[in-house]
Amino acid sequence: MPDLRISSLLMIYISGIMIYLLALVAVGFYKIRSVKNSEDFMVAGRTLPWYILVGTLLATWMGSGSLFSGAGLGYRNGLAGLWSSGGAWLGIALIYFITRRIRNFGKVTVPDIFEARYGRAAAVLATVTTVIAYTTIVSYQFRGGGKVLSMVSDGMISLETGIIITAVFAISYTVLAGMFSVVYTDVVNGVLMTVGTLGALLFLIFRVGGLGEIAAVAESAGKWQLFGNWAAERTGDISGPIIAISFFVPTMLLLMGDANMYQRIFSARDGGSAKKAVFFWIIGVIVLESAISMLGLTGAVAAAKGLIPDLVADAQGALVNPTEGALLEARQAGSESVIPAIARFAGLPVVLGLLLVSTMMAIIVSTADSFLLIPATNLTRDVYQRYIHPGADEKQVLLISRSLVLVLGIIAFLLVSQFKTVLNAAFTAYNIYGTSITPALMAAFLWKRATAVGALASIVTGTSVTLIWTYVLPDWSGFTSMHPFFQELTYPAAGLSILALFAGSLLTPAPPRKAWEQFFNDED
Repeated sequence: MPDLRISSLLMIYISGIMIYLLALVAVGFYKIRSVKNSEDFMVAGRTLPWYILVGTLLATWMGSGSLFSGAGLGYRNGLAGLWSSGGAWLGIALIYFITRRIRNFGKVTVPDIFEARYGRAAAVLATVTTVIAYTTIVSYQFRGGGKVLSMVSDGMISLETGIIITAVFAISYTVLAGMFSVVYTDVVNGVLMTVGTLGALLFLIFRVGGLGEIAAVAESAGKWQLFGNWAAERTGDISGPIIAISFFVPTMLLLMGDANMYQRIFSARDGGSAKKAVFFWIIGVIVLESAISMLGLTGAVAAAKGLIPDLVADAQGALVNPTEGALLEARQAGSESVIPAIARFAGLPVVLGLLLVSTMMAIIVSTADSFLLIPATNLTRDVYQRYIHPGADEKQVLLISRSLVLVLGIIAFLLVSQFKTVLNAAFTAYNIYGTSITPALMAAFLWKRATAVGALASIVTGTSVTLIWTYVLPDWSGFTSMHPFFQELTYPAAGLSILALFAGSLLTPAPPRKAWEQFFNDED
């Protein structure tokens, strides 16, 4: 009888997810009639009210990084895992004060900003960096979707098949109606995320014995301190605070420079609507990311009580060659599956379990679609329309936009195998984009003295340092003897990028007023 119940539950979960995915495509077909020109496809005709913007901003930011790496950090570190999420909270708070300036600038893409402020060369570099980073982010959304489908189906859907299913649906409805598809499905996804996450959390807290029991178990496991077990997130002798802050900063930098956010602010009816949306967005992000982290911690307590499998022990026990690095990787990869494991094994009521698995897919696809649309828009406007076919009509531009969504989706699918954990992929993408784009982008709206040379130096430095620290130095025998501060990519990459921006700007003539005045418009 238990086996029969489990099989029935799995079929309900699989059916629910498939209905949800088909509904997304149906929305795409429905909204396609709203797309009459390229601006409709890219920024929804600049007609979005603040409450729609809140939904799409929230759903876009909450992706596999939150669902897997955020929950995994909560599983391993308790609420101290929120050091990573906290960077986004500070980033949104800072963006709030320049929201009107961003909307009043009124372009379509981040490279539009770079061209107007720093020239074509900076715009091209910004486009290249965005395509690389965002395609990487899409790739781990696909992996996350495959992971969810495989776990909730108990392996009936393989990881590889699940990745294909996620990719096909995310690409399909983005191709159909662009931003109109994205923003209106994101509103529904935002509701699903909130209800599903909070509902599952409240149930599991009750199931494990309440908040007091969670605190007691967490404290005994070293997960109830300011920095939790952050020191265990790396091999070698690196302190918890250095590691935690090295996750805080990339998240903050990505958020402050996130092209998705800028494109949505450009889509707002006016500056006031955009600012109101950003205010409620930060509230939603704090609530949801805290709930996801707490769900991860509560899942660890449930594992300690035998209510769900011990994900870390199972992952480490499967290793053939249990080296220190392999054990750490297994610890991270195993714990990232805590929310799917809760859906499968924690005894959730059927409706709540169905809501949670739908939430997981909502989180994933709502991020994948946005991170697909952004680089496609950039390549269309900043490469195709500017250099390849400047005289292209609206029909041709729409065709190219849709074709690029498809092509970039395929590339993202091919990149899935390049990263073993969501955390690893997210950290790499965050650093590539955040250290390369964000300093010069923020300077455009905050520092009148910023110059094209400074921006170019910052982009090149951030990208180069990130790639060297990620792919070259780990193979150099002297790397491990460096101070731990320098072993963490964030510090040298962000620090040198900002230094290059200031040095390049101060060593070159100040830009004329016409180069910066349109970026300092605070009118309603």
